Amino acid sequence: MIVTKKRSFIKALSWRIIGSIDTFILSLIIINFFSDNYSYDLAFYIATLELVTKTVIYYIHERFWNKINLGRIKNKVNRLRSLIKAITWRITASLDTFFISYIITGRFEWATSIAFFEIITKSILYYLHERGWNIVNWGRIYQ
Repeated sequence: MIVTKKRSFIKALSWRIIGSIDTFILSLIIINFFSDNYSYDLAFYIATLELVTKTVIYYIHERFWNKINLGRIKNKVNRLRSLIKAITWRITASLDTFFISYIITGRFEWATSIAFFEIITKSILYYLHERGWNIVNWGRIYQ
C-alpha cells in the first residue's frame, strides 16, 4: 500500500489546523504567564508562521514515510508505525516551533517553554490524528 500525494496534502492540512490551534493556545498561555501585559499578537504570529513552515515540513515527512514499509499490514498500519512517526515528527516539529518562537519573541525561556509543552500536547494529538487517518481509505493505492 502506498498513499497518494493528495492524501498526504489533505492529511498535512488537517494536522496543521489542529497543530496551529494548539500552538496558538500554548503560546498565548505561556507568553501571558511570563508577561505583565496581556497580548495575543506574539502567539498569533508564532501560530501563523508555523502554519506555513510546518505544512511544508509535514508534507515532506509524510512523503518520506510513504517510502518506508515498517509497520504496514496489507491495507492498514500498526500502532508501532504510528508511534514511531509521531516521535520523528515531534522532534522535527518541536525544533521548528522553538526556532520560530525564539525568532518572534526573542526570549529563550518562552521559546523553550512553548516547545516543551507542545511536546506533550501534540504527541497525544498527533497519535490520535494518525489513528484517525488509519480508518480513512481515501487516497490509498493497494498493490
